[in-house]
Amino acid sequence: FLKNFLPISNYRHALEPNILLIQGGRGVGKTELFRLLAIPSGREALVKSLNIRSFPSLNKTTWIAGYENKKSFPISDIIQTQMINDTKNTEWRSFWIGLILGVILQKKEFKLKEFLITQIDREIVDLLTNKLSRLSEWRIAVNENIEKLNYTLDLLDDKLIEQDNWLFITYDELDKLVPSYDALDSPIRELLALWLDRSGRWERIRPKIFLRSDLFSQKFLNFPDASKLQAVKLEWEHQWLYQLLIKRLANSGQEMRDYLQMIPGLIIENNNNPLGWTVKLEEKLFEQLIEKMIGKYMGAGARKGITYRWIPNHLQDAGSRIAPRSFLKLFILAAERKSLVDSNDLTLLKPSDLQGALMETSNDRIKELAEEYPWLESLKGSFKNLNVPIPKEKFLEAISKTSWRESTKHQPPSTKPEEILQYLLQLNIVETRLDERINMPEIYLYGFNVKRRGGVKRPK
Repeated sequence: FLKNFLPISNYRHALEPNILLIQGGRGVGKTELFRLLAIPSGREALVKSLNIRSFPSLNKTTWIAGYENKKSFPISDIIQTQMINDTKNTEWRSFWIGLILGVILQKKEFKLKEFLITQIDREIVDLLTNKLSRLSEWRIAVNENIEKLNYTLDLLDDKLIEQDNWLFITYDELDKLVPSYDALDSPIRELLALWLDRSGRWERIRPKIFLRSDLFSQKFLNFPDASKLQAVKLEWEHQWLYQLLIKRLANSGQEMRDYLQMIPGLIIENNNNPLGWTVKLEEKLFEQLIEKMIGKYMGAGARKGITYRWIPNHLQDAGSRIAPRSFLKLFILAAERKSLVDSNDLTLLKPSDLQGALMETSNDRIKELAEEYPWLESLKGSFKNLNVPIPKEKFLEAISKTSWRESTKHQPPSTKPEEILQYLLQLNIVETRLDERINMPEIYLYGFNVKRRGGVKRPK
């Protein structure tokens, strides 16, 4: 895991104690960073590789998962059933406080665990320690004792200050908290509001909340103080994506390392470093490698595109962002398409391999998004054979003809075409041009079976 992981400069800001929220779209690496922070050697490697000096000494920090989609936490449909009648959202605060205390009490090596136990009623300690996944067992007891439990966390913060220690509570997969997309707004809003309030009250208990970008929108959360939350967005620059690709190749085996070392200074061996071989961040070296690996141009000359630029240009969404997963997938699929090569030929891929792989990468990206937004699948039939850029009215007309699936999870947030368009814009699946025509970038074009004049020729 660590040998495949690339620390990027964005992660430096994500580690700052005052940063509560870490945002990013699907496939940008939120869960990878969440996993890294759960591993002591991962945290150490991250701090060391980025030369972070402002962060507290790691031996004075404890990291605990406050929520992830695992068996140790309540199941999503039970959460929705138990909490659905909480119209005032007061019980969501109790829910989150209960989870905080539960995960702390379950952390065997937490030094102040015994102190906590002395402050909480024995019955609640037993419930949160042994039955945290059974929400119905502890929900009412926590809610009835919420004042005392909040006070206990105040005391815990005082103890951490006294001992010069830190406690970080991390949250991931919040989109899986309840089955219904529309029901996510209350729990997420209350989680953010809770930590925003406590960030001024607790000095040494801090959260790291990994959240999908669309779940932080003003329209979705209607959260008046959202602007006060200190946050960082995980976004990848093109050169970081190439650096990630090369790092994974370098750590895949000796044969590939020999190939990469034909570009002097490109990869660096770090003995006894859990991150394995690393890559010098120098764009000229990346360009040299891609020219050797694929060729300088995507055709007979520059008019067909310079390969090094063609790759990111054809993978970015309407917001000019690229998911690392899509970037890597393009090379994986191109390699799978490739026939056996001449052992004397240093070119590993052809431009046509990339062009064919782009179609499959587009399909893969939409399948990936449909895991979180299942209603996107229903749009495939509506968009088939559309030609973009397309007048807005015609695009809305295509949406209006969509046959939505009956199951709740496949229902869109709204069935109004104009509102569906707004969601697609928010997800950067489409963009509005100055003449108000709707355009779709190539990373989504082929997966939706949409056409564009002058687009990449579809290989046979």
